[in-house]
Amino acid sequence: MEGNTFDLKFDNDLQTICEAVETSSTELVCLTNKFDTASDKDKTVGMNIIINGVTVTHSVSFKTKADVQLSVGLNPNSASPVLKTPIEISLDADFPYDLVKEDFSVNATSVDDSSYIRYLNVLSVDNEAKTIRAMFGGAYSGLFQMQIRHKYYGLVDTENMILDVSSEVTRVEPQ
Repeated sequence: MEGNTFDLKFDNDLQTICEAVETSSTELVCLTNKFDTASDKDKTVGMNIIINGVTVTHSVSFKTKADVQLSVGLNPNSASPVLKTPIEISLDADFPYDLVKEDFSVNATSVDDSSYIRYLNVLSVDNEAKTIRAMFGGAYSGLFQMQIRHKYYGLVDTENMILDVSSEVTRVEPQ
């Protein structure tokens, strides 16, 4: 619907924005930022829909998950700004879905500039070990917040999963 503006926000305390990525007459799939796990956990939330400046009246509501799945490890937790680096991410052992490579997307967002996002290529998954192996392709130096999205579960909590992208000179030859 080119030329129209859509503003979709959940009516939780943070007014979490819904960026629609797929729609049909019966389904809306959107990307969101993380919901507040303290106040939004296991809660029914509505959605504010504004199309071309007009608020749409509706009775649709959503139930947020009662459980929050965590990522529990990042190895390595640092990477070169110029070299490709394979990264292994560990999930909670009780992650509720079988791990399928195509069901995951992983990105690293600059802590200093949220518009600078590096998308990682998911290489493989290990369902038994609950790990995801992804390739980080380099970035400007800095700290990056990792984000993991599962096709059915949604965002996995990665709050303390920070990738340090940097390099240092340890020695110069000849001296």
